[in-house]
Amino acid sequence: MGVWAALAAGPAALLVAVDRPLPASLKPAAAPRPAAVQPAADGREEGGPAGFAETVLGLWLESGTATETSPELTQLRQLAPGAQPPRWGRRPVAVVHTAVVSTARQEHGAWSVTVAVRLADAAAGVPAEESARGLRYFTVPVTETGSGPGRAYVAGAPRETAGPQPGRPAASPYTARIEDPALTDTVEGFLGAFLGADGAVERYLAPGTVLARPETQFASVDTLQTLSQGRSPGAGRDGATVRARAEVRATDSAGRTWPMTYALTLTARDGRWEIASLDTPAAAPSPRS
Repeated sequence: MGVWAALAAGPAALLVAVDRPLPASLKPAAAPRPAAVQPAADGREEGGPAGFAETVLGLWLESGTATETSPELTQLRQLAPGAQPPRWGRRPVAVVHTAVVSTARQEHGAWSVTVAVRLADAAAGVPAEESARGLRYFTVPVTETGSGPGRAYVAGAPRETAGPQPGRPAASPYTARIEDPALTDTVEGFLGAFLGADGAVERYLAPGTVLARPETQFASVDTLQTLSQGRSPGAGRDGATVRARAEVRATDSAGRTWPMTYALTLTARDGRWEIASLDTPAAAPSPRS
């Protein structure tokens, strides 16, 4: 209305009306500023030099039969200039698997990375006293150079070390023998279907529970022992919960046996037990003969 009035009053009044600030309620909202984009963290920042040390150790072991022009020896000298390659002679060694087991930060950007290595003899008929087969541990010293995206690592010569010392396992909370045959039947039936060829696990599951089955279909599944955490209540009380652990022996189609342990949570509904979830056992089972 003010604009129309200004048109009637003349051009000068129109300029004054248009230049007048709008009320706060009529002002257009300010365009939002784009959010600041944080650059993705360097992948090596989180993992540290663990993967670098594992790579260097793999190259170091593979260079035992390398020539001066071999790519693994060239790469080893680039990543670890001070590391001399081993020499296998007539007993070459093959690397089956490597895995970092510990990473410790030292002073002034230095790291100490321990890598577990599973070795095998590349030649057949190696005497037992000369065999390199088995699990061994090597510590790789790593020095961090640069910072930020330009960070790099340089490794020194690996050295063989002792592996982790075995600890004492915690006492298992699964100590009670299950007296309810309906509960043990449910556990055995579920594991037989979960690991077996038929795969009809749905009839054992609580409503809303979805469990992905392993791809291996075992020919038979025998439940050796089922224990619970504390005394199990009866299935007649809806909502009752039991945490159980079952030790099984599964046999595949080739006759190989696989001893495994499954922890389960079961709930009672309508007078029957149902599988609510697959859990991680709170402690490793005691050795069985």
